Amino acid sequence: MINELYQDNMILRQELLRKSKIFEKAEKYQKERDKIMEDNENLHNEVEKIKSEYKQKENDIEWKYKSKIRGLEKENSKLYRIIDKFHETIGKFISWICKKFDMGAEDNLIRDFEKENHTLLDAEKQIKQEDREKELDIER
Repeated sequence: MINELYQDNMILRQELLRKSKIFEKAEKYQKERDKIMEDNENLHNEVEKIKSEYKQKENDIEWKYKSKIRGLEKENSKLYRIIDKFHETIGKFISWICKKFDMGAEDNLIRDFEKENHTLLDAEKQIKQEDREKELDIER
């Protein structure tokens, strides 16, 4: 009976050693899993932080460009008003000169000026003409 108990004890001891090794491995794997989960959470937090920073910078850049565009549009609008007023003033000045010097038709004065100076008083037409001349020069 002592022999049997001894044999049972040995079997139980071997089983206990085997289970303790399995338990140690399980603890090791659990520690590794916990570390991986912690790293994963840290990476997830870092990604969210980077996304947030990127979104903030994107919004800042978008706001700056929209602000810059609005400023340029206002400036452009003012320039158009200045050009229109200048065009109107030139027209009035030409009319006044023709009346003052009793020259008759303004169209003749304008046509003579444009012909002699190779410059059109209408700025848009002048720019188009210069562009066409550049294109012709490039083609040659």
